[in-house]
Amino acid sequence: MKNFGNQERRVFNLKDYGIKRGLAFGHYRYKQVKPGLEKHQHIGALEICYCMKGQQHYKLGEQFYELNGNDIFIVPPNTMHSTGEFPEDKGELFWIQLLVDSSEGKLCNMPNNQSDFLLAALLDKSQHVFKGSFQLKFILEKLMLQLENFDSLLSKIMVDQLIVQLLLDTVILCNKPEQSPPLVKLNELDRFIHKHLHRMIYVDEMANLAGMSVGYFKFWFKSKTGMPPREYVNRLKIEQAKLDLLTSKRVTEVAFGLGFGSSQYFATTFKKFTGTTPKSYRSLQRD
Repeated sequence: MKNFGNQERRVFNLKDYGIKRGLAFGHYRYKQVKPGLEKHQHIGALEICYCMKGQQHYKLGEQFYELNGNDIFIVPPNTMHSTGEFPEDKGELFWIQLLVDSSEGKLCNMPNNQSDFLLAALLDKSQHVFKGSFQLKFILEKLMLQLENFDSLLSKIMVDQLIVQLLLDTVILCNKPEQSPPLVKLNELDRFIHKHLHRMIYVDEMANLAGMSVGYFKFWFKSKTGMPPREYVNRLKIEQAKLDLLTSKRVTEVAFGLGFGSSQYFATTFKKFTGTTPKSYRSLQRD
């Protein structure tokens, strides 16, 4: 069976596995940003994107959508989309593409009325970002493992079952009433971080501000933002650095002005989140 890519990014052609109405299933886990997705579309197929860690951006027409860890986004068929001016971000993301036309066959051997119902429910939530569940990751990882080791009729049955379970759980999640996020604590933490961007910000002082133990705070913060506290802080610092680099400040000044211990660590962190060095970024923005 065909599996395109490497350990960082893998794409499985579902037609090769006998999945009617299935186009592709993919996964990436990037340690640093990659070039952005160019404009493209999936003819006759919807795409469901599961952002597990980090961030991802999509541009559909003039509308931008930002996904953070534990977010789901559905791109409708025949819709041009890209990551706009954003790169493919550091983090982890799964996606699956499925044909919506029932004349293409029975999706995972379900009766057409059942598969049509599920796909219609998903299409109804397209172009909206909604919260997923980290339990979905177990289904997605099992599906990838079955595709990697596909060798029998049992594998085919397992793949069919996992895709159906994935669609069912996604439909249930996208129809759950939205819960009010813990905005008070997150907003308070944001204000604290922005106020102290010029220095090293320690996780234990953030935990103390939130009234939690360090261990529980790390778990809580990642469940709400999709990333560890340290990465969140560094992302905000790099966004500020982008602005500072457009002034007459030297790179070293920007680095120390944002609490980085060395210009080398700053440059490494900057490239991890932007795909380029501070000096190259400054040159590109000024050209």
